[in-house]
Amino acid sequence: MVDNPDPPAEKVPVPISDTSHAPFIYFENAPAFGFMSGVVNITLSANRTYAGSEGAIVNEQIVVAYLRGSIPAALNLRKAIDKALLLAAPTGQDKAS
Repeated sequence: MVDNPDPPAEKVPVPISDTSHAPFIYFENAPAFGFMSGVVNITLSANRTYAGSEGAIVNEQIVVAYLRGSIPAALNLRKAIDKALLLAAPTGQDKAS
């Protein structure tokens, strides 16, 4: 067996610049999606509640964002969502003994 003195190089993440005016997108649903010409598209919506005519309360879903990206971008988004959901999963350590 041959020893490899050089450990494999770690993948360096792409540097990200932050901006103070990047939007926060809150959504409750992804009601529409598709794929065309190499672009994955997903429409995000959220519930809006307001007082309508004559004081009636109206609840409706409104579009809050249109996501568009390449296949690698969509795979990267799915990976990030999967990891975030894993962080939110119960571990069993939260229960009192």
